[in-house]
Amino acid sequence: MEILKDRYTITELSERLGVTDHALRYYEKEFNLNIPKDSRGRRYYTPEYANIMFKIKTMRDDGLEIKAIKKILESENIVDPPPVVTDNTFNTLTPVYSEETMLDIKNFFNEFGEQLTKSFSTEISSAKEQIKNEICKTKLELGACMDNSLRKIESKLDKHFENIDRSLSLWREKNKRSFFSRISKAILRKKSI
Repeated sequence: MEILKDRYTITELSERLGVTDHALRYYEKEFNLNIPKDSRGRRYYTPEYANIMFKIKTMRDDGLEIKAIKKILESENIVDPPPVVTDNTFNTLTPVYSEETMLDIKNFFNEFGEQLTKSFSTEISSAKEQIKNEICKTKLELGACMDNSLRKIESKLDKHFENIDRSLSLWREKNKRSFFSRISKAILRKKSI
């Protein structure tokens, strides 16, 4: 983002970034940003903070989640990771497992993995068979539909050609009579001459 000022109010920056004031306050809280405030207690954003807000908004526009953006900004040392809270009131012990227990756990997960693989394989085979059956059924239905359509077209064509044959026969009959009448008239004329 091109920085034009030494400091921005929350309203100025929100308008410049195209986000709400609430969004900037939310980012401030989520990313543990210590935005400075003036003597009246109003936030103002320095160029550094304005650029951080711009980066956050750009990454959100690209579809990144808040957690992912935090990781990116922490890895680039742009924001500090949240402080680690240690509570000394509880004495936490790390459980220690024997080799036998670890082997049992490993065997359990191996068996679970095998069962899961078999289950998925069975489900996939079943789904594959169902899809195959549906495709065959659809092919048969489509074939029947095509046969029906072809029969209808053939029937229409037969009727059409019958009409053409009838029309041709009528035309021939009409022209045949007129041909004979013309010939007979011509013959009669010649006799009369």
